[in-house]
Amino acid sequence: MPFRVPKQDTASWYDFKVLMFGPRMSASGTRARINFKDDVLEVNGPGIWITVLVDQVTLRPGGYDGRQWMLTWVSEEGTLSALLTGESDLRMMASLAPASIARQIEAGLKTDRSRHWRFRLLAGLIVAGVLLPCLLVLLFWINSERFAGWVAAHVGVREETRLGELAFAQLRPSLRLVEGGPALGAVREIGERLTVGSRYRYHWYLADSPEVNAFALPGGYVVVYTGLLRAADSAGELAGVLAHEAQHVELRHSLKNLIHDLGWRAVLAAALGDYSGGVWADMAHRLGTLKYGRDLEREADRLGMEALVRAGIDPQGMATFFARLAAREGASIALLSTHPASEERMRTLRQASTQHGRYAYRPLPYDWRVIRARLPAIAPP
Repeated sequence: MPFRVPKQDTASWYDFKVLMFGPRMSASGTRARINFKDDVLEVNGPGIWITVLVDQVTLRPGGYDGRQWMLTWVSEEGTLSALLTGESDLRMMASLAPASIARQIEAGLKTDRSRHWRFRLLAGLIVAGVLLPCLLVLLFWINSERFAGWVAAHVGVREETRLGELAFAQLRPSLRLVEGGPALGAVREIGERLTVGSRYRYHWYLADSPEVNAFALPGGYVVVYTGLLRAADSAGELAGVLAHEAQHVELRHSLKNLIHDLGWRAVLAAALGDYSGGVWADMAHRLGTLKYGRDLEREADRLGMEALVRAGIDPQGMATFFARLAAREGASIALLSTHPASEERMRTLRQASTQHGRYAYRPLPYDWRVIRARLPAIAPP
């Protein structure tokens, strides 16, 4: 049993500093020192002198992180504990303490190391679980255009056509489609001539609207407004616009823009082959507001020029039409809101059309004055 004796001289004590807890001691701990003499643990502190047989002492971890250690025993007054801090003191104690305490210390250190590594592993997993999604979002944001291009490249033509069909179905109620006439015939004939050998089956539409506009949907759906035909001076200028729009389809620019705008939702839907709705619900509206970047416009211009040359159509119509639209001061032109006409772009178009201008092209077989005269009356705003 523990016993209390008068305070003794402490000069020979090894300096194991502890905090004592127990009956009639401070709740925050009482500073003391401990030492081992044979099979006895001695505790010395302000107003404290305690001895206890080491066989009655138990070592257990303490503190909020489990990296503090407590020597605990039961006295006549209640349970007493001596709290050590620091692994170095614990190792020193293992070399000085009796065998029963030393074994507990070694077992405790082994358990502590195991617990410490488990804690670090768990903390690492928690940090990774928090940071990984953030890191993925950051990587997607930094490389969003590259990701969008990669995803678009792995979407099959059949699935892309389904998206275009869905987008056109969403858009069709807002369009006043022209069902016949020479203007629609010219759009379809020129469009088919420009896309011979394409992997897409194109659908060419003419919508009655005063807007100077045309747009392409994924999978080969192209809509031209009558306002654009009124603004064009020739069938060659119409051909230039159609060639440009067809290249947005061929190069999957519309699809890339859509995936880039919708983000991870579109990536996951495309990866899972879900093209039926949900994430694509407002696709038509998004496509109508998306702008093509400078690089995409430059690419569509260049390959559109090449498509005109292959079709035997003078490519200068593309340059003259966009240049004339860009020169209209104070006009709000829908086509230029999604196809910006920068000075650099206009200069490149003029240079490209001049480069291809040495070939002999046959005029397109359309009386443009008749086509424009037979367009529907201007639709009310």
